[in-house]
This record gives sequence, structure tokens and C-alpha cells, in this order.
Amino acid sequence: MRNRIIILAITSLLLTACANRVANTGSGMFPDYSDVTIPCNIAPLNFRVAGSGRIDVTVKGLAGEYRFKGHKGLVKFPVKRWHSMLEAEKGGILNVQVNARGVHGSPGLCTSFSWTVMADPIDRYMSYRLIEPAYEVWSGIQIEQRDLTSFSTRLLGDNRNAEKCCMNCHTSNRNGTSFMHLRGAKGGTILNRNGKTVKLNTRTEQTGNTVYGDISADGRYGVFTTADITFAIHSRVDLRMEVYDKRSDLVVVDFDNLTVTDSPATSGSEYQETFPCFSADGRTIFFCRAAHHAQPDSIAQMHYDIAVVQFDPETGRMGDRVITIIPAGDNLSFSHLKASPDGHWLMATAASYGTFPVWHKESELWLIDLQTRKVDILQDINAFGADTYHSWSSNSRWVVFASKRDDLVYGRPYIAFIGPDGTVGKPFLLPQKDPDKYLATLKSFNLPELYAVPEVYNARETAAFYSKVQPEQVQYKQ
Repeated sequence: MRNRIIILAITSLLLTACANRVANTGSGMFPDYSDVTIPCNIAPLNFRVAGSGRIDVTVKGLAGEYRFKGHKGLVKFPVKRWHSMLEAEKGGILNVQVNARGVHGSPGLCTSFSWTVMADPIDRYMSYRLIEPAYEVWSGIQIEQRDLTSFSTRLLGDNRNAEKCCMNCHTSNRNGTSFMHLRGAKGGTILNRNGKTVKLNTRTEQTGNTVYGDISADGRYGVFTTADITFAIHSRVDLRMEVYDKRSDLVVVDFDNLTVTDSPATSGSEYQETFPCFSADGRTIFFCRAAHHAQPDSIAQMHYDIAVVQFDPETGRMGDRVITIIPAGDNLSFSHLKASPDGHWLMATAASYGTFPVWHKESELWLIDLQTRKVDILQDINAFGADTYHSWSSNSRWVVFASKRDDLVYGRPYIAFIGPDGTVGKPFLLPQKDPDKYLATLKSFNLPELYAVPEVYNARETAAFYSKVQPEQVQYKQ
């Protein structure tokens, strides 16, 4: 963690054991779990050491010493022993020694590092979309829910059973209320609230389809952009594509009364609004706004500020005044706003232009202190390769985000600690039972979302909602 110096005492025995081996912290491990900060309830950090056979792992903490073994270059920690260790050592620092024997002439690996085990747990569940990382192929999309305390997963959606419709473009889960968009002729917004799942048609004669959005903490309201989205292909070989809005406004959907409202302050052709989210108290809506640009040749001039508009939960209406709180300038553009549940922070993705940073290698996460307006560019979290699609844990101590830092192509879910004072921990890749899963799959893990209450539906029910259920119509409210 930042501002923390960890001194590891290396004994003469350790030096002897490491003779003729590579002694480079984290080198040769995948994933690199050296010196990371982890929640006390996370699944085992299984890893592989390339070119090795037997692996001995010794973990030392204040409560005891723990020994594990790996075979054929792979370390799989027993789940029960792993959680017993984290429970005993939470709030402390674990010193880890890895001694891997080389095979076929490989020098092996001997390395030491630390794990900081925070007493703050992470939300138990995460959902993400599995999709090919290319614009040419998107016909095979799955939505998967993962239990972060183990390796169990559950399929929430599979568009191969729903006429290959685009699915779950953006989602949100707040205290058991969640939504998922299904596109296509039979599509709609799947709303799960209080254990009941319904399908909504949120488009009215006055307002368009809902796209990017967020749910208020009490689950009553959803704030969405209504966008006319298109794309353009770059002619430069080092750039992929841009997705942008030809027009976009903000609306609020009242899930109690199934009504939708808008405001002159966040509608019209002068500005484009996108990526809205509620403040923790539900009385402010943060969003990104730029001057209207509808032509592909002007994409590089799209620079989105961070703005706010007030919201009245009693009437369900937005205010009539927009205030810019973080201007973008000429070489910056913000997207993907998410406010922390404790009301302290606002996290945004910053890129050089536009609102589709997933293909921008310069994309990174910024943290804004809502009390002081101080901005932290999070040098200890960001890396080269797009860092986007972040989500907060319900206790505001953890964020998950999709990062392409490993190979610049595939998005993978990384988790990072955010302290009450803004101190951050080194991010770590979501652990898998077999870490080679990341190397074997040809799909990106994007749009990761943390939540404490599991979803109640599954992929079969999602397909049935698409093909068999008529949507309930949301009505426009003047």
C-alpha cells in the first residue's frame, strides 16, 4: 500500500534455499499477486509459475505459519484452509515465500513478497459480461455471476438463447434492485426488485430507449441516458473504433409508479449528456456532458465535463440548473461515473476524448473527493492499457474495474482497495480456480459489477423474458 514500507527479514537459511534460483519478486508468476492488498473474504489467490514443477509456499503472519504445496507449476490453495488463514490474519500483513523447482533446465523461482489482508470484506457477488474483444463479433454474449468467496459461478444470461440480441450493455445492482437491458425486436429492460422480476418498455413518444444508467440507493429510481448511439472505424492501424452518441438526454424512471420524467436542463440539442449516477443520498445526479457533436469527423473534439443536477426524491424530478464541477478541457474527456455508497468519492474514467474509452490505451481511473473536489489520478492503480468500467463495493472500500494491462486486448477484472482517506492498495486480478482460465478464454470480462445480494434469475429465465413476456409500458409524466 502507498506510504507503507514493509521490511522482510531474510535469514541465511532462506538465502541457501534460494541458491541458483531466480530471486525476483513476482517474476514468473501468473497472476502477479506480489505485494497486493486483499479483502479478508476473497477466494484463494491461486497462481502458476511457468517452467516449474513442485512449489513450496510458506505464509507467515502474526497468528501463525501456514505451509502449502503446488504441483506441476500450479498452486491451488485449499479453500477452507485459505479462509481460516485470512480470518485469523485479517487486519495484518502476511509474508509469503515461494520456492519453485525448475523443470527441463528451467532455473526455477525463489521469491518473497507480502499480502496485506484488510478487515474490510468485499461484496460477495460480482457479475460481468463475457464478450469477444472486437466489434466484428458480438453474437455470443454471456452474463455470469461469480461468488467472490469461492469459484462458483451462475449464468444469468446467454444471448444465444435470445436471438443473439445485444444484452446487458450496462447494468446496475443496488441493494437487491437491478436492471439488465435486452435489445432487439422482443427486448426490454429486465428489472429485478424486491424478489420480483419484470420486463419494462421504457421508451415513450416523448423520450427514447434507456441506455446507460444507475439506481438510487433505496431502489425506487433509475436515472438513464436516452441515446442514439452509432460507431465509426478508425483508419489508423493502432486505433480500433469509436462508439459515440449522435444525441443523448437524461431521464428518470420511477419504478414504484412506472413513470418517466425529463427536464429541460438535461434535454435538447445543445448538449449531450451521458453516464449518469446518483449520489449516495439520492439528491444529486452526476453525469458527463459535452457540446453537441454529431459528425464522425468531430469525435476527437468530443470532451465531456463532469456536471451535476439536483434531484428531488419526493417529486421524482430533476432540477432546472446544471453545474459543471470538473471541466474536461481540450485534451480530456470523462465517462463511466460511479459515486461511492458512503458519499465520499466519485470515480470516473478519463481519456483523451470521446465516451468509449475501452479502446483507448490511455484510459485511466480518477478519484474525486466530493468534500474537497481534490482529484487523485490514482497512479498506484492505473497501468498502461485501458482501465474502465469500475464499480464500488457496498462498503466503499473496494472497487473492481476492467483492465487491458495484461495484453492490451482482453479486459480482465482487477480489484483494488480504497481507504477512507483515499489511500489505495495495489490491484489484483480476480482469482480463478485455475489461473490459466484467463489464458484459455477468448473473451473479455467487461462491465464488472459488485453487489451484496445475489440475482434471483438465471439464463433460462432471461431467455424466457425475452421471447415470451410482453413488456409493461412506462408512462411519460409531465
